[in-house]
Amino acid sequence: MKKALAIILFILVGSAVASAQAVLAPLQQEQHLQQSIKSTLRQAAAPQSLPFFDDFATVSVVPDPNRWINGGVYVNNRYAQEPITINVASFDGLNANGIAYAPGTTGTGASDTLTTQPILLAGLTPADSVYLSFYWQSGGFGDIPDRSEQVYLLLEFRDAAGNWQEVWRQTGLGEVTPFAQVFIGLKDPKYFHNNFQFRFRSVGQRNGIADVWNVDYVLLDRNRRKGQSITRDIAISQGISKLLKHYTAMPAVQFLQNKQQELAVEVKTTVNNLGGLPGAISWRGYIKKQNDAAADTFLRGQGLIPGNARQFAITGVPRIDNLELDKNGFILVHGVRLITNEADPLQRANDSTQRKTVFANYYAYDDGTAEASFSFPGSSSTQVAQRFDLNQPDQVSAFRIYFPRVRTNLAGTSLTFKVWADNNGVPGEILHQQNFQIQYSDKLNEFYEVQLSKPVPVSGSFYIGWQQPGNLFVNVGFDRNEVATGRRFLFTTLNQWTQDTQLQGAIMMRPVLVGEALGLAEEMEAARIKVFPNPADGRIYIEGEYDNLRIYTVTGQQVYQHKYKTESEPIDLKSLAPGFYTLRIQTRKAIITKKIILN
Repeated sequence: MKKALAIILFILVGSAVASAQAVLAPLQQEQHLQQSIKSTLRQAAAPQSLPFFDDFATVSVVPDPNRWINGGVYVNNRYAQEPITINVASFDGLNANGIAYAPGTTGTGASDTLTTQPILLAGLTPADSVYLSFYWQSGGFGDIPDRSEQVYLLLEFRDAAGNWQEVWRQTGLGEVTPFAQVFIGLKDPKYFHNNFQFRFRSVGQRNGIADVWNVDYVLLDRNRRKGQSITRDIAISQGISKLLKHYTAMPAVQFLQNKQQELAVEVKTTVNNLGGLPGAISWRGYIKKQNDAAADTFLRGQGLIPGNARQFAITGVPRIDNLELDKNGFILVHGVRLITNEADPLQRANDSTQRKTVFANYYAYDDGTAEASFSFPGSSSTQVAQRFDLNQPDQVSAFRIYFPRVRTNLAGTSLTFKVWADNNGVPGEILHQQNFQIQYSDKLNEFYEVQLSKPVPVSGSFYIGWQQPGNLFVNVGFDRNEVATGRRFLFTTLNQWTQDTQLQGAIMMRPVLVGEALGLAEEMEAARIKVFPNPADGRIYIEGEYDNLRIYTVTGQQVYQHKYKTESEPIDLKSLAPGFYTLRIQTRKAIITKKIILN
């Protein structure tokens, strides 16, 4: 019931102008289907012997079919907060094909299931102290399970008669939790047979990525004690952080103009010691161009990781001095590898992490995958902008944006794209605006590119974003795993431009740049047009033929427009209040920007 009320409240948010704020909503699709057909065909894998272990580090998207029969669970490194090891199994309201079990509904019901292949337990008895352990988390970066007896994650054992017996249940808590470990002992002789299986099942909302549970580090073995861990596994928890200080991708020419300033002060990964004893390990950090065999080592270290340590940080300063980089574009790969000398290859699989950084012709704050949708509704027109900082003048030629399919189909709805100049840390003068229509991509997380009517010259800091009509829930992809602190701004008529400090993450909207500044011909055109007098007492003249003129306030509001007639005709601006204004003069060759002061 709580989730149904939340949906109603979400719809009503736009009715309050004064309290308009950005909100996130669960996605209704995800990329679960990469290997679903293959796993479906492998229902009867060879029976497993003890120990049965999986931390999901050896696979992505779909659980290993040699160990599991999958019923919609999604293996990923995106939805867990501070995971035990680098991948987890996430349970939500989507099926194995990444589609909601019951689109548009608000009730709860059976959702994802993860079942082991048969496990050989015949010949063992309760005296062999067989225990199953695993870690679970509520919510993470996904939708938080409601505090409700109707929302839960449960564990079941299959007995010798083929019946499923519930042995553990966790109901929804209504909050994100850290990972907690659970030990379940096999105390009943009915479980010791050669077709033993256990399974996790989730029950909750079935209309999208809702009521998310994360499961990690599943181990079934003999000679165990409840609450005691004798593993010697030291593993990567959180993947390595981004290579750049602010961006996940940026234009090559902008990066090469100031490489050291753009690189992150340090890159970081975290390590967990899953055993109770300290462990001595070493590590290496590397960076290379994609597809190159040779890598440049920027970090070497060693240390004693305390027993049961969590989120032990390994950091290093990235260095690219020895790499030859092409201004036309390149991809860098950086990562960290642990040297743990662990004998089990399954444990060694969680000892490395790496990520790619694309240097092409665009900026990005997101990593290319959405964990939620972002919207900023209001009863009057609202605007959203993201800031980007240039190392040399350039031109915006296009933008890319990802619209996930969430609730109402808005395909064809018109929005206004805008490019703003900087005005003391907030969007100011409008450099360009044009209408575009919402368009959904055929593939998940696939960007939709819109070409601008003409390249827009930009320098220093600039902003891109959109303006939308009131009471419209425009849902844009939102990456919750990346941070864009101080880079997102929201506009309402009541509050004007304010920095969004409520939501951590990045809007999936990217400016595409030309790679060079305004050309000589455009500069000559700008020199040809002259505006005088300046300052003016309410009347100005423009020397040089042009098509049309628009005038904007320092907040970007258009207050005047005019079509060219003759050079001798004065332009009367006496109706405008004294202050600073921007003139946007369009000619046949370029758009010229001039500043004036009205007394």
